[in-house]
Amino acid sequence: MRTVNRLRAAGLLVGLGLLATHRPADAQESFPQGIGSGDVTETSAILWTRARMPGEVLVELANDSTFSQTVAHVVVNAVADDDQIVRIDATGLQPATRYYYRFISLETAEASPAGTFRTAPTAAESHSLRFVYSGDSNALFQPFTLLRHAAEEQADFWFWAGDTMYADEVLQSVAPATDLAGFRDRHRENREDEPLRELLAACPVWAQWDDHELGNDYDGGDLNPRYSEQQRREAYQAFFDYMPIRRSQATGEAFRIYRSFRYGALAEFFILDCRQYRSRSVQRDGGGLDPRAFILPTLELDSIRKMHDPVRTMLGAEQLAWLQENLRTSTARWKFVLSSVPFTSLLIVPYDRWDGYAAERYELLRYIDEQRIDGVILLSADIHANLYNPDVTQFLRNTLLQGFSPCYRVPEFVAGPIGVDTLKQSARHFFGRFLDLGPNETEASFLFRFTYDIVAARVAAANGLAFMEPDRFAYLVVDVSEDGVRLTHRGIVSDPIITDAPLETLHSVMLSNPQPPSCAPGILAPLCLCLIAGLQRRPGVNPLRCRRASGAGAR
Repeated sequence: MRTVNRLRAAGLLVGLGLLATHRPADAQESFPQGIGSGDVTETSAILWTRARMPGEVLVELANDSTFSQTVAHVVVNAVADDDQIVRIDATGLQPATRYYYRFISLETAEASPAGTFRTAPTAAESHSLRFVYSGDSNALFQPFTLLRHAAEEQADFWFWAGDTMYADEVLQSVAPATDLAGFRDRHRENREDEPLRELLAACPVWAQWDDHELGNDYDGGDLNPRYSEQQRREAYQAFFDYMPIRRSQATGEAFRIYRSFRYGALAEFFILDCRQYRSRSVQRDGGGLDPRAFILPTLELDSIRKMHDPVRTMLGAEQLAWLQENLRTSTARWKFVLSSVPFTSLLIVPYDRWDGYAAERYELLRYIDEQRIDGVILLSADIHANLYNPDVTQFLRNTLLQGFSPCYRVPEFVAGPIGVDTLKQSARHFFGRFLDLGPNETEASFLFRFTYDIVAARVAAANGLAFMEPDRFAYLVVDVSEDGVRLTHRGIVSDPIITDAPLETLHSVMLSNPQPPSCAPGILAPLCLCLIAGLQRRPGVNPLRCRRASGAGAR
């Protein structure tokens, strides 16, 4: 972090009358979108705010909440062309250390609230940690009451897991955002939410994007004609403007969002970008509601073939190779893969999730199996529901006949939303339009309840789900320690009108320390894989290759 002369900084504070300490209630006048820190590593952190007007802003970093032990100052300009965004990359910090930060407008002598973060421990230290995970925050559902509870979890950091705003939503009669100014407006609307500001000040964030930062179900690698390339670039620009995210230094990758970070000896996190590089959705080529005929008699062999086409990609070749190699070489006990869309199959309308990219899903999971990478946990959001799937490969083995080692398992936890129609509410709206009924009539309809219950039971059975809650605003709390990982879904009623909704514990599970994914020692594991490979050579399915499987038990 670049510092200014300490005497000059001290003079500035004296000239301001130390208002930063005594006027926190006025903070939102000069910094209406609050503050935030993000992408915090062992030695660095991004500090963020937006000033109400252009001018100089003093940034302070300290070891105490009263700022009597200031470690750095810097004066920066809030520029109108940059939407008065102030962003500092504070470097040279100490690992596993608590810091406090604030911003002071030199134009108005007003200060922001104080924010805080703790840097990560070194890779050699086995520090326990806690983090919160959720996504999907539509300004129509403010206040985000759920996040006030999240701010009280005393988390080391939290993941904002995509759909950080809804650019394609009509808000207060304002049309969907289509340019840089509109995208920035949508981010500002969410940052004016008090519970969100409280959470951003309480702990650092790791932000991920999904589709609604631009538009529903967009495919970045084969852009839908309804979005221009300029719109896409400006949506990305607004995201990077408003998130405390460290910009990539890779040549030609100004908007690269996939990245990883280590938190001591216990955890490493791999944040994926499941939008920017993905192939065209099969649904755009006419895919129907239920192409595999799980519920309806609507078998679509052409759609199934396309979903299994190995040429189609979710992550893109470079990101997939990056993920595979970094998972293989990680020495962390637990490896969290953050995918904005679920690996778990919802059966119906499969195209936008990993279901729609079945070949690459299989390639990634098979790689983890063959390399005997242990301790992998999948986290995802997007579907506005909460799930615990003890093993995402169950559906692939039993339904798609894709083969894995006998004891190989990969769990997935799906969490959310922060504030948007839940999965059950969306189903209710769909049936209401189909049946031409109002919301209350739909909920009372036997046909809706009967159909919904059948589909939900079918999804749970096909995947072997241990927990499913489709109608709560919720987040996941993850506690990582030497004893293992405890993952707890907590939520409130999905009604934005109720601002004092009590927090409920919906489900909790403890995962013990990981074991290698193959239970078949020596040559037995590759022989099992070869046998499975021989049984599943059929069109549309990627078979295992005995040559590759022969190394499965080597590590």
